Amino acid sequence: MTEYPAAHKNSFIWLKDNLAVVLVLLAFLLFTSKSLYNYPVGIMALLGLFRLLRNPKVVLSNHNIRKFVSLFLCLWVPMLIALIDAVSLEHALHTVMPYIRFLFLGIYLISEIKTLSAQKALLLGLFCLVAFWCIDAVMQVLFTIDLFGYPYEARHITGMFYPKNTIAHICAGLSPLYFELIRQTYKQNKSVLLLLIPLFVVILISGRRATWVMLAISVSGYIYFLTRIQSGFTVSTKHLLSIALVLTMIMGAIVVKHEPINRRVMVTMGLFSGDYEAMDKATAKRLPLWKTAVYMARENWINGVGPRGFRHAYAEFTGDNDYWSKTGQTHPHQIILEILTESGIIGLLGLFIFLFLFYRFVAASDTDPPLFPWAWAVFVVIFPINTHMAFYGSYWSSFFWLLLVLCFVTANNKTSSTKSITQS
Repeated sequence: MTEYPAAHKNSFIWLKDNLAVVLVLLAFLLFTSKSLYNYPVGIMALLGLFRLLRNPKVVLSNHNIRKFVSLFLCLWVPMLIALIDAVSLEHALHTVMPYIRFLFLGIYLISEIKTLSAQKALLLGLFCLVAFWCIDAVMQVLFTIDLFGYPYEARHITGMFYPKNTIAHICAGLSPLYFELIRQTYKQNKSVLLLLIPLFVVILISGRRATWVMLAISVSGYIYFLTRIQSGFTVSTKHLLSIALVLTMIMGAIVVKHEPINRRVMVTMGLFSGDYEAMDKATAKRLPLWKTAVYMARENWINGVGPRGFRHAYAEFTGDNDYWSKTGQTHPHQIILEILTESGIIGLLGLFIFLFLFYRFVAASDTDPPLFPWAWAVFVVIFPINTHMAFYGSYWSSFFWLLLVLCFVTANNKTSSTKSITQS
């Protein structure tokens, strides 16, 4: 037999022990691509399926896995029922059947990642990804090209996500975890607060109003968390005010001097005008889209038109004067309307049950470090007023389920002595 050098043996052992963490971070890294994230997600799903088939009793005896399965069924069963009246059965099947990979993904990660060191590695890894993405994207704006040679085109910040401008969506979704790592390292390194600047700048410059809302929700929830945490965390008022002042000055300068953002902010103010045209512009022509979605949901209120069926049914429910009548749209750009149109009242009921069960799970969890930042990241992504990417789409579904699974991974670290979050 071939003898491998000790260094190689140690590398194999390390990779075996940390495979789950490596695959999770690789999946998040590959959200910078169009679809490469599917490979690590698929590998983890296959490993979860293998684990389940090999010893189903042991797997399902895990309390957290049973809770995760319940949450998964809340969203997946309505999708199955929606297949009955799907306007495009082929497209719906291509969405619903592969969706089960998220169940096996959860089984693998919840079973595999149980140590506090692995959970800390995940948090640190995600923080490093977001920090690097944001610094790289800021360089793209400042120098019209980023570290990888991606240009700053059409005044859309993309960074490593080029040519897509989804960087703000991903960073806003991960922002509660970003804040949490800063909290945990603040005592050792006060200057870590400076890394808040590139995050806020990138999300603002993206011009994506949906991500502005996501960040506002993230910040509000995290501030609430800081007021209720019982770990004795304190931040220097001087440091906090300094960072707040710098952020305010930078973002104020961007709004005033950066013409696209200035225009976007001015248009967004139309939301409060009461004028239909101004409000339509402020929502990026979403009002006719939502109006069509309401008509569609009204006519298919029980189980919808099938997952990803909105685009196929759009022409039937739109008017001649609809802004989108010629081009159509892939989804309503509003999470509640998307679920209501594509899986009906059954899907909406499933979402509400999901949120209720998820809240109970978080409220009952007693972890150290606290679970709240992970749970709040999930809530930011699934917040009912969100107007971002398609909830049933592969990209956002994969992002959402990875975050949700990591909540259960964090909940594996039970403690009996520390109550980090006050239950309400």
